[in-house]
Amino acid sequence: MIEFTSGDLLQSDAQYIGQGVAEGNQEGLGTGLALKISKRWPDVQSAFKKHARSGKFKGGKIWACPPGDDRPGVVYLATQPDMYHATVNYLRKALRNLVKWADRGNIESIGAPKIGAGLGKLSWQSDVKPLMEEYFTDSPCRFLIYEKFKHEDED
Repeated sequence: MIEFTSGDLLQSDAQYIGQGVAEGNQEGLGTGLALKISKRWPDVQSAFKKHARSGKFKGGKIWACPPGDDRPGVVYLATQPDMYHATVNYLRKALRNLVKWADRGNIESIGAPKIGAGLGKLSWQSDVKPLMEEYFTDSPCRFLIYEKFKHEDED
């Protein structure tokens, strides 16, 4: 199931937060929502970097950190071949893998931004939103897509 909403994704009551990032051994996670997640939950970034250094985080793959006592789980989707551009092919594979993972794990809810349409530079209307609707609509997992993301500290 898919719902479009607005607000502060980091305050979401979703079981997991999903975020698109570059494939491979990325030392950054230093921009946008990825930076906010890294600052707020450094244990997630540390675990992700360890996994990314293994060389297994390739285009279309996902990596998940389970929820902690004081935070939701985080799922990173490899939607970008580099730090600056997402691709429709990577996004398609990543969304498909996310839904399969959520279905197998009986994940109740995942909050996410317009993955690939921000720093990834894909078109929200013609590329990203139609793919999300295609993959998320029939899933038993509730996907909360934050079309308008505003951090609680921003005006």
